[in-house]
Amino acid sequence: MMVLFRVLVLLLLAISGIVHSNIGLQNTLDRIVEKSTVPLKFVEIHSETSFTDEIRITGKMLFTAEGVMKKYIFTPKKSEAYIVGNVLTLIEKGEKREISLLNYPIIASSINAIRWLLSGDKDKILDNYFIEYSEQSNGWKLELTPKYEDILSEISSILIIGHLGYIDTIKLIKSDDTSILTTFSRL
Repeated sequence: MMVLFRVLVLLLLAISGIVHSNIGLQNTLDRIVEKSTVPLKFVEIHSETSFTDEIRITGKMLFTAEGVMKKYIFTPKKSEAYIVGNVLTLIEKGEKREISLLNYPIIASSINAIRWLLSGDKDKILDNYFIEYSEQSNGWKLELTPKYEDILSEISSILIIGHLGYIDTIKLIKSDDTSILTTFSRL
């Protein structure tokens, strides 16, 4: 009888922890949506590989209420990128290229994860990623791990760290252990 009682208490604690985590996650997503249209400066660092040196990119990023992502790159080369629906538009030196994200599922997966996060679409995130959420003394941490093998073969996880409704850091960790680390600050 005592063993059954202990099992029930542990089960109750586990369930309350899951509920608390879900409430915390939902509150964080709601705050992110509130802050999502605030323009941000960013520094993006692509890790060094056997074939390339570290690449450092700086610029400004904006997400509109209509779901459009805009990225203005200042260094190393001035350019712009817009994502509307499933179309990525790149503008460099006055030349414009449009790329369908449907033809690049790996790129689309990581871009969509960020878009869904900014729009608070937890269901779409859950359809495509396992979510590990934790609250920390100075903010929150969210780790997204792809559910589908074809994506997982290229992307190990996406780690997002922030506070209140602000995203401070996004680290895309590739399966070959290289990464893209993006830090954000308000303008």
